Amino acid sequence: MTVSVAIATYNRAHMVAEAIRAAIHQTREPEEVVVADDASTDRTVSVVEEISRRDPRVVLIRRETNSGGVANWNAAIDATRGEFIAWCSDDDRFLPDHLEASVEHLARHPEIGMVHSGFVDAIESRGRSEWVPRRLRAEQPLMVNRNCLIRYLIRYYDWPFHPSTLVFRRAVWERTGPFDPAFVLADTDWFVRAAEHFAIALLPRHGVLNRRHPGNWSNRIGSARMQLEILEIVERAIGRRYPGAWPARIFWRTIWRANVRMRLMWTLGMRLAGGHEAAGCAAWRALVQCSFKSRVLDAMGCAAIRRWCARRDAEIRGAGENVSPL
Repeated sequence: MTVSVAIATYNRAHMVAEAIRAAIHQTREPEEVVVADDASTDRTVSVVEEISRRDPRVVLIRRETNSGGVANWNAAIDATRGEFIAWCSDDDRFLPDHLEASVEHLARHPEIGMVHSGFVDAIESRGRSEWVPRRLRAEQPLMVNRNCLIRYLIRYYDWPFHPSTLVFRRAVWERTGPFDPAFVLADTDWFVRAAEHFAIALLPRHGVLNRRHPGNWSNRIGSARMQLEILEIVERAIGRRYPGAWPARIFWRTIWRANVRMRLMWTLGMRLAGGHEAAGCAAWRALVQCSFKSRVLDAMGCAAIRRWCARRDAEIRGAGENVSPL
């Protein structure tokens, strides 16, 4: 059995170096670590080249122009040669036995096409890192397939999977196809499409360190935009699952939309409580878009949010001025 690790990177010299070293120093070492660089302008290329000179298992793929992300993800996986492929984001790190446990489970269960696992948050702030394990969702492997996919996505809406924990057979990549650049959350769309053809197991263990930092992909996208994309991704999946069964299709679409609206309202409440005007307006626009699609409601809601946040900001400033330094 051969294992390839695929890492796509852009302008993260220090982080990708740590990701590569964590991939190499596994209890079950990979046969190769393929790193696809998306035309970085910092020291990323030279850092990877230096590691590659010391360990020829590290293979660098360079792009001349920046792809925007998703095409580079595809390039990284397309360049691998292993029977099993492990994906890792350039800002995350495998825990030492991640590959061993994942590949061992796949070897014991040929009916499963892909595994993923829990993760540990590595919260970085002011030069310090705090590790906080996320609660595991089950004591035994949690199975996902086309029959229970929609229910699984509704229940585990916030984190259906962590992309850096995915380990899958080459057949899964070949059957499912590449990441779709039409989506910013192309990994979520790919996971959903893979589950339509293969059984997936969530292992009851922590597989990676999930680095939390200001440059996170999710921070750049924004919560409201992410939720709108997830809405579309899953609605497409519902359409594929029930192409002609209208009652079932309407039922699951209604349940799914109600779930997304509830999550967006929670997001909106959190943004209003914090006085975040831009994020609050984004959440409101997403809520309107998946409910009424009314420009009037969009404008009225955003105007009300701006007034609320202005008052909230004034209250916070006033509270600060009234606090005695003693």
